[in-house]
Amino acid sequence: MHLKQSHTQPVPEPIAPCDGLERLRAFRAAPSAGRVFLHPTGHPSRPTGFCPCDGAWPRRLLFYAKAWVLLTALRSPFNRLKIAVLRHCGAQIGRNVHIAADVWIDPLFPELLTIEDEVCIGVGVRIALHEFGRDEFRAGRVILRRRALVGGFALLRSGIEVGENANIAPGAMVASDVPAGRLALGNPARLFPLPAPRPEERGHQ
Repeated sequence: MHLKQSHTQPVPEPIAPCDGLERLRAFRAAPSAGRVFLHPTGHPSRPTGFCPCDGAWPRRLLFYAKAWVLLTALRSPFNRLKIAVLRHCGAQIGRNVHIAADVWIDPLFPELLTIEDEVCIGVGVRIALHEFGRDEFRAGRVILRRRALVGGFALLRSGIEVGENANIAPGAMVASDVPAGRLALGNPARLFPLPAPRPEERGHQ
């Protein structure tokens, strides 16, 4: 007697967000926990538990109010206001940082952002600190090291580090680390040596 083999695929167990939320809280609270957090999740068209918009109305309203304050400040031309609001939201901001107008910084996890001394961020830059895929949630720290320059309208993916004295060209889409002293150019960004300063520029350094 021959038994008919079944070709049905096993039904995956539903993903419970509880474990992921605990891991995410630990990740957000400990800079030593690594730079990227990943967790399997359902399609973002349905509640995943990772967004405050999935919670109760008081929690949602508090998140939207904080996000509105942060994004409104970032659109303004007032550099000190932007830095003060970012610090209040938990971001680590160094000295002599300049953030141009109309910058967008992910309001969901601003505490995952570190900007060291003398960093310059151009107009219209977008910095993501989390992402939803079809079946995965990602959050990542973005670290801009000392004297990094981010050109206007560049897009930085969550979980990347831009090294000391590195330059990101205007409009570049940066999805991986940029080493110190390098230039990221293009979409997707490719790495190049930084051009040597001209003689007249050396005299002012």
